[in-house]
Amino acid sequence: MQLTLDQLPKELNDMFYALELFLSGMLLTNIFQWTYGKAKRSRSETHWEKWGPVYYVGFAVPTSLAMPLVVVMVYIGDVGYPSTEIWEGDSLLPNTPFGISLYVLKFLGTISFMIGVFQIVDLKNK
Repeated sequence: MQLTLDQLPKELNDMFYALELFLSGMLLTNIFQWTYGKAKRSRSETHWEKWGPVYYVGFAVPTSLAMPLVVVMVYIGDVGYPSTEIWEGDSLLPNTPFGISLYVLKFLGTISFMIGVFQIVDLKNK
């Protein structure tokens, strides 16, 4: 049995969009705080060695949250809808210029987040 997106109740769909924003925001900001605290306690020699991971994770927070925030604002709050649509038709991936740019931004945020976390835990030396 397959269930398409059109068959889901709008309220359920909206709830999952809002949950994605809430949980992502909670996790990203908490990891940013942990990264800042760990960097503050480190005894690295240069400024970039000490604070570089914080910059990477700090960049990742707004860039990773931009797409879920816009989805909630546009599709739940109807802000600017339909001129700010992210998807057209039944596409699973964003297929408008606005949606593609948000998707690329989210991808850059994810890469930046991984680099920052790998650096702060010193993964290359473990």
